[in-house]
Amino acid sequence: MQAWFVLAVAAGYVTTLFLVAWWGDRRSAGGPLVSPSSWAAAISYCLTLAVYNTSWSFYGSVGRAATSGLDFATIYIGPTLVLLFGQRLLSKVIAIAKAQNVTSIADFIAARYGKSQVLAAFVTLASLLGVLPYIALQLKAVGKSFDYLILQPERAGGEALRFWQDSAFGVAASMALFAIVFGVRHVHASEHHRGLMLAIAFESVVKLLAFLIVALFVLFGPSGGPAALLSQFQSDPQLGGILSFDPAQPVWPATIIISAIAFLCLPQAFHVAVVENESPSHTRTAAWLYPAYLALFSLLILPIAAAGLTRFGGMMDPDTYVISLPIAADAGTISLIAFLGGLSAATGMVIMTSVALSTMLCNDVIMPLLLRSRVFGLHAQSRPMTSVLVTVRRLSILSILLLAYLMHRLVNQSYPLTVIGLLSFVAVAQFGPAFVGGLFWPRANKAGASLGIAVGFFVWAYTLLLPSAAPLWPGIEEIVRQGPWQLAWLKPNALLGLEGIDPISHATLWSLGANLVCFLMVSALGRQSTVERNQAAAFADGVVRESIPKLSSRVVVRLDDLRALALRFVGAERGAAAFDAYLAARIAGTGPRLDPSGLVDLDSIRFTENLLAGAIGAASARVVIAASLEGHSLSRREAMAMLDEASEALRFNRSLLQSTLESVPQGICAFDADFNITAWNGRFIALLDLPPDFVRVGLPLADLIAFNVERGEYAASEFAALLVNRDVATQRWPYLYERKRPDGTVLEIVYDRVAEGGYVSTYTDVTERHRAAEALRRANEGLELRVRERTEALEQAKAEAEQANLGKTRFLAAASHDLLQPLNAARLFLSALDESLSAPSRDGDADKERTLVSSAVTALRSTEHVLDRLLDISSYDAGAVRAEISDFPIADLFVQLNVEFSAMARERGIAFRVVDCGLAVRSDPHLLRRILQNLLSNALRYTPKGRILLGCRRRGEALRIEVWDTGVGIAAADQKRIFEEFQRLAPGAEKGLGLGLAIVERVSRLLDHAVDLRSRPGQGSCFAVTVPLARGPGRPLRRTPAVAVPAPAERALTILCLDNDATILDGLSALLGGWGHRVLVAADAAAAMQAAAAVLPDVVLLDYHLDGGCNGLDFLDNLRQKSGREVGALVVTGDRSEAVRQAARARGCEVLSKPVKPAALRRFLGGEALSRQFGTKPETS
Repeated sequence: MQAWFVLAVAAGYVTTLFLVAWWGDRRSAGGPLVSPSSWAAAISYCLTLAVYNTSWSFYGSVGRAATSGLDFATIYIGPTLVLLFGQRLLSKVIAIAKAQNVTSIADFIAARYGKSQVLAAFVTLASLLGVLPYIALQLKAVGKSFDYLILQPERAGGEALRFWQDSAFGVAASMALFAIVFGVRHVHASEHHRGLMLAIAFESVVKLLAFLIVALFVLFGPSGGPAALLSQFQSDPQLGGILSFDPAQPVWPATIIISAIAFLCLPQAFHVAVVENESPSHTRTAAWLYPAYLALFSLLILPIAAAGLTRFGGMMDPDTYVISLPIAADAGTISLIAFLGGLSAATGMVIMTSVALSTMLCNDVIMPLLLRSRVFGLHAQSRPMTSVLVTVRRLSILSILLLAYLMHRLVNQSYPLTVIGLLSFVAVAQFGPAFVGGLFWPRANKAGASLGIAVGFFVWAYTLLLPSAAPLWPGIEEIVRQGPWQLAWLKPNALLGLEGIDPISHATLWSLGANLVCFLMVSALGRQSTVERNQAAAFADGVVRESIPKLSSRVVVRLDDLRALALRFVGAERGAAAFDAYLAARIAGTGPRLDPSGLVDLDSIRFTENLLAGAIGAASARVVIAASLEGHSLSRREAMAMLDEASEALRFNRSLLQSTLESVPQGICAFDADFNITAWNGRFIALLDLPPDFVRVGLPLADLIAFNVERGEYAASEFAALLVNRDVATQRWPYLYERKRPDGTVLEIVYDRVAEGGYVSTYTDVTERHRAAEALRRANEGLELRVRERTEALEQAKAEAEQANLGKTRFLAAASHDLLQPLNAARLFLSALDESLSAPSRDGDADKERTLVSSAVTALRSTEHVLDRLLDISSYDAGAVRAEISDFPIADLFVQLNVEFSAMARERGIAFRVVDCGLAVRSDPHLLRRILQNLLSNALRYTPKGRILLGCRRRGEALRIEVWDTGVGIAAADQKRIFEEFQRLAPGAEKGLGLGLAIVERVSRLLDHAVDLRSRPGQGSCFAVTVPLARGPGRPLRRTPAVAVPAPAERALTILCLDNDATILDGLSALLGGWGHRVLVAADAAAAMQAAAAVLPDVVLLDYHLDGGCNGLDFLDNLRQKSGREVGALVVTGDRSEAVRQAARARGCEVLSKPVKPAALRRFLGGEALSRQFGTKPETS
């Protein structure tokens, strides 16, 4: 590519930068281009931070990736960590810089340590020495890329070229012109260079787009696409090295530390991040946006490095891969874009660095020297200095770039770009201890900071700069190789014998270590001057406006004199505007009143000093103010001492005010007349839950409210109560309102005016008061509610009692009806029998009498059946029945039910089917059988024809046992009513009692088994009971073998009957005697024992409850004890409680409930007779 064409394109790009900067300056003449609170302003700020990404990032990082893998990422990790975790630090630095009118990193450090001119000058010269190699790096990168682009790489050596033939010289000259035109337009160095910042943001976009285009070209061109590139990474060990990294290597922590400090302390980085910052909130946007910028840059480096290694291997300088690859592919346009990207990366850094360094040189080195000279000092007291300041800064820019160009010509061109960049980073990192320590350690002093920086720079120069210069001078090379005086332990690359680590880590360890030790020891052991203590308090605690103390000495200086002084240094326009605004505020009541005689006070002196600091730096401003007071009844030393004494008083007053505010339990915040915050206490921050770094001096109340609105602090109804939404001119004071925060805290907020102008607000946590009032209100409401609930409960209980009484009445009526019906029938049959027996005998009377007796017995059996069911229900309701839960196979129960109901179903012509099931359930087998018996009985009773099915369905961990029938069905309205007592909804084949389902409902409730019903009238019903499954197979149910009922002629027994009811004894005697047994009867235990003594019975039939508080089981125990035999016994009782049954079982007795069924009694006696017949029980005599 032709050189003239490349130069024309470069010139066109630089011209574009001029136009962008010129347009930005012109549009921002009346204020910012966009609102500082807008997204555009935040994004622009983030892009200006990319001045950190220089040609080192554009060219050198690719070379480092090709040779050292992912080590290149360490220079990006440091800034990322600062932005992510150092928001509090950044906010504090910005707030202090604005309050102190700081213009540079040297001014910031000097202001912290007593506004020391010596320290400011030292930091400035150290920055110049450390950053010059970095500027030379940019010139080298641009010059080398230009030479490669015009296909003359041999020019890259540069030694044989005249300076006008060297492309780097042209770049340096154009950058100097740009910096002079747009970087030194204002005398006030702390003013915003909006045009210059816009150009820097534009360059950040250009270099990113250029790098992206080159990376995409390489990825889809020479590399063959992402898939091919991944395949090459896997197959080529050399390419695999690009992705290698070892964080345990010293280079990782060392580079991360120095890059983090450099991001804060590089002159150009501090200028764009702090001096040019227009809103502290921009740093929060930068916390995610700029790391994303760096991540994208890092990602694009990898394919370029891989393609370069694949294409050139070790034959080409890796730093040139970005431009060499497009050239090798004969892609002229891509090559030109790569050159413009590298040019933009270099120009942004060089321009900003030269502007920042020129300000530092002017304010901290050259102007102090000129002001101290007798001739110039007298000249400065009477003539304007603005032109001198501008000239000094412009000459400084030219000198800086000339020195950088000379270093570029002297430094060995074979040095990798990253080595040169890291050399500068280690130098700038020496400011780190003094910079960070001064912010958080009030005891840090000027001596410690100065000695630490000096020692650190000396070690840096010895361990890093000296070896870098070795190729230029053979004598230095000898020292590097063998050490001074051949002392091996003093070799620069292996200090104190520490070998085996890279030079950057080695230099970082020794220089920062020595720096930190000196800084801490000297600060801890040394003392601070008055002005140092004042500045330490301001930097460590923040700045709070307070009342201004009076001057200790009478100073005969008028305000007009200070005004004239300011005009000479900052210019007539800016100086007059600043003083007019200051005086107008003082007259309006902000601050102390002006002296009627027009003499200065400390407030006006400090204002003038702060105004001058923005133009010539804090240290020089202090000297100029002191010099202006000299000759007005004060010497310069006295003037300096007066300023320090007054500053000490300010610090004491501020500390006293702050201590007073912090001791108040309420939150307090003070505002000036424009509702800008001037003071606050920690309780205010805690009550409003504000970030500690958010509140600062000068923060508008409107911004605080906007911040709270974003957090959702206000309800819609609270906006009208906010003070900013009210007319303060007509507002009554004090103004009080309450606000409830989202976390439930209630704040009482009171605003009031103060006499000197402005407002003060107090914030009181009244949550407990509101809670107490709310608790009292709730207690009152709760009391009323409890009274109402109690009244309703009583009414409901009354209604339930009445309903229960009514239910009991209905129940008794139904029970009486069902009991009286068979009793009435039995009485009629017995009356007929009585009449028949009284009349003369006729033929056929015997058959008629037997029929009457049979009918009477049937009627009495029906009555007995009703009584049994009623007693069952009573037992369940009274809790007398307890479930005996066990695991058993459901199939055993189904077999019993099948045997029991299959014959009954066949008699009625109904198909009955039982579906077998192999699962085991957990329940009481007897009670569960009772449920299923009732369900099957109902199914048989209400199924005229069709079929009945008994089966199971598994439902998770439960078994659903279902009884299906094709009977008459049940209407939906009646499906709840049928579970009540004596409810018979439809006629069946035989009339039921209406108690079966009532028993089912009570037994299922006892077992906690759910019973449900599905039915359709005319189609049938399905009753189901859900039973939990057993965890194992369960224990099989024992089947009781059927016992044959003995015929009357079978073996006769001697039976003792014990009951306190004579009627029952007569009945038993008649019944048992009729069966052929010998019967002994007794009405009490004593008579029974006497009868047994005469004839020992085979079996005892005994009642449980006897007269005199005795019971039949006690008699049985006595009988067995006296007889010495286990006499068989049967308990015949009307007590159906579980306790009686357990007591009987404990003695081996069976229990029959009254009224006794003869069949059951005959079955028991038959069993006893068989036992004696086959010898299983002993005979009695």
